[in-house]
Amino acid sequence: MKKIILASALLASFSAFADTPQLQNLSKSQVEDVANEFAMNFSHTAVAAPETDGVWGIEVGLVAGRSASPELKKVVDQAGEDGSDFKNVYHAGLMARAHFPYELFLEASVLPEREISDVTVMARSLGLGWNLGSFFHWPVDVAVGANVSSSEIEFKQRTTVVTPDDTESKIGVESKTRVLWVGVSKTFLFFTPYAKIGKASSDSDVKTSVAGNVFGQDIAGRDSVDVKSDGSYWALGANLEFFFFKLGIETSRQADVKRTSAKFSLDF
Repeated sequence: MKKIILASALLASFSAFADTPQLQNLSKSQVEDVANEFAMNFSHTAVAAPETDGVWGIEVGLVAGRSASPELKKVVDQAGEDGSDFKNVYHAGLMARAHFPYELFLEASVLPEREISDVTVMARSLGLGWNLGSFFHWPVDVAVGANVSSSEIEFKQRTTVVTPDDTESKIGVESKTRVLWVGVSKTFLFFTPYAKIGKASSDSDVKTSVAGNVFGQDIAGRDSVDVKSDGSYWALGANLEFFFFKLGIETSRQADVKRTSAKFSLDF
């Protein structure tokens, strides 16, 4: 089962990169927009309601989904390629969630570093929360939480700049994201809808091995650009549980990036 889940995570993550994107002459604002799409795509989610059930519990499974990437599509079109293949970027990973006494819960997800074709990707994330609704015996679960994540993606592309050592350029995006949120949920038999709202931010470092091939005039001559983004966060989702099996679906928007994720897990 673990091998099947991991294989599914890898397939979902790389399905968007059967062809690698071509990025050329990007302005600083375009770099910021593309970096934000990658960062928020890999930000933490366990597709989990902000709830706790009993004193102890553990859940393990797979989360996968996609984010809309209109800015990436635009810059690929600008480079003379077909941007329609990159109107979405994908994420996936193994997830685990546990809750403890005093209604605390911890979430984690990981996609181990893998290289397929000309794309290398890695992501890991952590979430922590407290269900004060259950702690104070309210009729609904109300929780506060914080998520952090880090991701790295690197791909190769044709270079239009002739150098002694490079026949192709490498582009890498390293990102860290943070989300602070408040959420509410309510369980009806086997069905648990939930909603979260908060604030998201990210720090990204976009690097290239051939600066003149990627960055435009306003950032020409640089081989890396540090960018930051922040904005509102909200998520709507639901979990459906059958005995030990749990299915989940979630749609969210964070720092203007729309994302949809799904989950299959075992809950004990």
